[in-house]
Amino acid sequence: MIAPLVTVRGISRTFGAGPTAVHALRDVSFDVEAGRMVALVGRSGSGKTTLLNVIGGLDRPDAGSVLIDGEEITGLDEDGLSQLRRDKVSYVFQTFGLIPVLSAAENVGAPLRLARTPAAEREQRVRLLLDLVGLAEHAEQRPGELSGGQQQRVAIARALAASPRLLIADEPTGQLDADTGRSVMALLRGVVESEGVTVLVSTHDPVMMALADRVVRIGDGRLEQ
Repeated sequence: MIAPLVTVRGISRTFGAGPTAVHALRDVSFDVEAGRMVALVGRSGSGKTTLLNVIGGLDRPDAGSVLIDGEEITGLDEDGLSQLRRDKVSYVFQTFGLIPVLSAAENVGAPLRLARTPAAEREQRVRLLLDLVGLAEHAEQRPGELSGGQQQRVAIARALAASPRLLIADEPTGQLDADTGRSVMALLRGVVESEGVTVLVSTHDPVMMALADRVVRIGDGRLEQ
């Protein structure tokens, strides 16, 4: 039995109050085992993004708890959450979020600069990651010179730079065509195996679901059995 890296218990999150309140999450509980890829599936508005934000420390629940690698994160202050995001959790979004004036290599290396990683070690890690995502020959190109799929690959490499325990990907193929999306999904699957990272990804794509070790379905803020 593989120990869970992520433990979610009784998470609820409501936006607003009174008759217009939106109950985004309702008593959600589940585990994510270390070294696995879990696909979070549900229609738009089902609560997927809110759940990912709570697990990643980007939002606070109204009730319940989240443990990552045995650490209770829902009660952390801003400094604690910043350290969590620096040391254990990374994110990949639909919009890539790359810095336009930096090259692919500089974007990937940015988290390592913030962590004051020595230059030689940083450059070696950047080369390894760009090779992992198939962009070794594009290291000096800026985001505007890359395709959408290539930009998302750079974003994945950047997310892996600091060797996180957990990678959270919110609809990472949402802005990509079907073929490019499939290649990015296959890359995420490969990352689980090559880097030993646990991946929690929200998706509508049946190919992504097929690549996942487990599918968790959510509807109207509740997990569906």
